Amino acid sequence: MPNSITPHLISLLNKQNKCHQYRTRYLIKKQRDCKISIAGKSLINFCSNDYLNLSTHPDIKNALIHSATKHGLGSTASALVSGYSQSHRLLEEQFAKFLRRDKALLFNSGYHANLGVITTFANRNSAIIADKHCHASLHDGALLSRAKFYRYHHSDLEHAELLLKSHKHHKLLVTESIFSMHGNISNILAISKLTTKYNTMLIVDDAHGIGVLGDNGAGVSNYFKLSQKDIPCLITPLGKALGSFGAIVSGEAKTIEALLQFARTYRYSTALPPAICDATLAALNLLKSETWRNARLHYLCDFFNQEASSRALTLLSLDKTPIKSFVIGSNKNALDIQQKLMNKGLFVSCIRPPTVPINSARIRISLNCMHSEQQIIYLLDQFKKLYEKNKKK
Repeated sequence: MPNSITPHLISLLNKQNKCHQYRTRYLIKKQRDCKISIAGKSLINFCSNDYLNLSTHPDIKNALIHSATKHGLGSTASALVSGYSQSHRLLEEQFAKFLRRDKALLFNSGYHANLGVITTFANRNSAIIADKHCHASLHDGALLSRAKFYRYHHSDLEHAELLLKSHKHHKLLVTESIFSMHGNISNILAISKLTTKYNTMLIVDDAHGIGVLGDNGAGVSNYFKLSQKDIPCLITPLGKALGSFGAIVSGEAKTIEALLQFARTYRYSTALPPAICDATLAALNLLKSETWRNARLHYLCDFFNQEASSRALTLLSLDKTPIKSFVIGSNKNALDIQQKLMNKGLFVSCIRPPTVPINSARIRISLNCMHSEQQIIYLLDQFKKLYEKNKKK
């Protein structure tokens, strides 16, 4: 029988391993708040995107159980066939109201949403201008659209404007609200002015902004006080601060109708289970009612920045976001630091190429509103020892 893995793939696997870029899955046993267990060892979790600690909230679990009892498991069909229920409709309506948008459409994931949006609004006659550090799903959407694809230097709006100037035909500018590997906030206010000036559709992925930015976590539009006209297409993934999964895309009624009609990732996917919609609605209600979570998270972001600074630890960004990254450089050294922190009861992310550029492997830390000051101090004290040793290598 012929081998299904080609020699080329075998070579790539070997290279991945040799370059210390091989990925390993850890079998996680969730405990409570920001504690997890791996191989029987209890760890403080500094990896999760569950910024507001909502994923295990009793109200959300009860909503999930109640809805599953009522509706069963799957939706059993695409939303455009027979998979669209009152649960889906209510979630879309409530998000549209919360985000102050005309309409909203529920996709199965942020990846689905990004691919669906870009391939709907761009084609081979379009130009897409994107921040170089946008998420892989945004890049993949641009490539699938067959549009002319240009990336401007990270957060360099002069470069972005140069690219916008040089293209007279249909244009999209794509960016994130908070960049997932740096933790910095994108200047959406200035970008919005640029896209208006050059008659360009602005698409913003608010994956790490919803629940974090704005009044009580209302997201990037609220944070910059921008209207639907300023951000015509807003993508709101639900797997981070809201502790669920799926993604909401919102905008003018005609924008959302175009997605409903033409987004292939929407049309050709079985709709999310109604129970997930009802649980996510419970998460949205908690975001609005338990505002202490967002306030506590902001306090911890400031606290982390101050404690890191007092130890002369250089963060990639000092913006008030829960993503905190330290560049290590070498893949091997970053993996070594991650393992040694695990030995100390701390679980952090080790981010390597191709997720980040070559020679910029980093330790990425995600804050949760339930982390304590003592846990952060312990993490930074342990990390500083390893960070100093790495600098001497």
